[in-house]
Amino acid sequence: MADPEDPYVVTHAHSVMEAAPIVAALERAGIKATTNNAESATILPEAMGEVEIVVATRDAPRAETLLQLIEEHGTDVDWDQVDVGEPEE
Repeated sequence: MADPEDPYVVTHAHSVMEAAPIVAALERAGIKATTNNAESATILPEAMGEVEIVVATRDAPRAETLLQLIEEHGTDVDWDQVDVGEPEE
């Protein structure tokens, strides 16, 4: 049986810039996420492959569900529905 702390590759991104918002969305949902291959992808993106987005095995089902919801519904923000406070002077 796998250790619930074992790393699990939940998805891939083509670049560090593409991976960052995915990791941020997972972490906002309380899922600790990291990347593998980020350094290699930054140096030689075409040659080194994709950036892996990794979570703990125990969090994989939640992470996959969240990523599916993001894919289905997008991440567009309706700023008319968001209270951003008053502008600073």
